[in-house]
Amino acid sequence: MPERRAGSSLAVPVALTAGILAAQVFSAAPLSDPLGTRLPEGLRLSLPWTYAALAPLFTLWDGVSMLSMRRLEGFLLGLAVLYPLVRAGLARLRGHTTALREIAALGVSLAALAGFIGAGLLWHRPMASLAGVAADEAAVDFHTHTRASHDVGGTLMDRYDAPANLQWHRRAGFDAAFLTDHNTVTPVPEPEPGIVACPGVEVSAWRAHVLLLGDTAEVDRRRYNRDLGSLLALLRESESELGALTVASIPEYARNHWGRLDTLVASGLDGFEIVNAAPKANELTRAQRDTVVALARRTGRFVLGVSDHHGWGATSMVWNLVSLPGWRAEPAGVCARVLARLREGFGAVRIVERHRLRPDDPWPLLLTPLGVVWETWRSMGLAAAASWIGWVWGVRALVGRRRRAAGA
Repeated sequence: MPERRAGSSLAVPVALTAGILAAQVFSAAPLSDPLGTRLPEGLRLSLPWTYAALAPLFTLWDGVSMLSMRRLEGFLLGLAVLYPLVRAGLARLRGHTTALREIAALGVSLAALAGFIGAGLLWHRPMASLAGVAADEAAVDFHTHTRASHDVGGTLMDRYDAPANLQWHRRAGFDAAFLTDHNTVTPVPEPEPGIVACPGVEVSAWRAHVLLLGDTAEVDRRRYNRDLGSLLALLRESESELGALTVASIPEYARNHWGRLDTLVASGLDGFEIVNAAPKANELTRAQRDTVVALARRTGRFVLGVSDHHGWGATSMVWNLVSLPGWRAEPAGVCARVLARLREGFGAVRIVERHRLRPDDPWPLLLTPLGVVWETWRSMGLAAAASWIGWVWGVRALVGRRRRAAGA
């Protein structure tokens, strides 16, 4: 019996260690360009020491935060299915269990899951940031919100104002961020050290959300949300009457206008989001993305990746690099220069996105928890992998010590 217990107590840490090492063998680049071009040398994720030291928590927070809404549902459903299987396996390895022990384990597990989700949503924790950006490039976010938006103000993120938004972007490695609140032109604060706010708005038009990038006038959404004609009028009038560039936001264009994207372009749409980090907008498959990219390339429209951040959590999934020679000497002019580059159309922006479990990856929905862990492990660097292994065996040593003390 003691030999069996010793073997069972080693099974989990050995399996986890083997999985981490296997993932390093089949590693994936942590950063990539969705258009398939090679990223600049030196571009990397920078991890604060707390992130590396607590890698099992921080990497999983990031991995879960980058899931699509359907994958998030799969994550919770998968945990509900996997949990009893894991507990049954552990009971078999130990040779026994009790109802009281299983009830206690369930209570602890549910509390741990609630704490994990709550901390991941509410804590603006130390975060992985983009580093190694060339001096003549700016890292820009084109879609983000403050408490002025209806789905931020009045929630637990009610204190997420423009300065807090800019602080989040600075910590993520951005140089500039367009504040695009829902149907509200948010006053742009003065530039802060290391980060510039740019003006914009997100208009709720007819069955579509359209970003207006630039120093736009106030927009009467009622004028543009009556029917298809009113939506097309917004695209036609955006630059002449409102002084802004238009961007079709995910998921609305994919869900409601997929068959008329050419019509949107012909009416004056300037660009498309092809990566959006908000869970409900992170459902675009690779095939859909490539279709939009082909249309944008053919028609000379720009494509973007956006955070669509509403104040929750501390995971940045995507950045845009815009070439602006000498911009750091005059950061106050960066917004106008970025817009000028966007007017050049396709290729004006290089998108940099993080590796993650995607909605169209082959992992079945119910195995999303395993898929998150595997894809997280695959994109970890050696420091994070070493931290994971250290925690696995550190916990194993503590559990073993407690068991020995209980048996003494």
